[in-house]
Amino acid sequence: MPRAARKQKRLGFAEDTRPFEHEEIVEGIDARRVQSLIDRGVLTEKQVYRVIPERTFNRRLAKGQTLKISEADVISRLLRINEAANRTFGDAAFARKFLSLPNPALGDRIPNELAETDAGAREVEVILGRIAHGVYS
Repeated sequence: MPRAARKQKRLGFAEDTRPFEHEEIVEGIDARRVQSLIDRGVLTEKQVYRVIPERTFNRRLAKGQTLKISEADVISRLLRINEAANRTFGDAAFARKFLSLPNPALGDRIPNELAETDAGAREVEVILGRIAHGVYS
């Protein structure tokens, strides 16, 4: 799909809370899109600043720059985990709380922090899958 068509497709609010597509990550995610996610409460500043230092993020915003591939990949992963938690619990506020507190099934680690790596995100997804299927341990 051409880049212009992809941008047209992603203008809806529901679309903007979903993880970014591979091509978008590689081409560069505009820092303003991430700021929009923060403004709408989809991501927290703390989540973003753990990935991109605050001064760096603010500089990219001011200059209209894009994120590095590694940064955009982590932001996309955080969105994917948020979406999975929202689907599992059906309550965005509860999902945010679940993702921000230590979880015994994850060795008392915080799901949002684990989701900063692919391996950690997979662990969180496994736990969410267990909860969804009633086999949480």
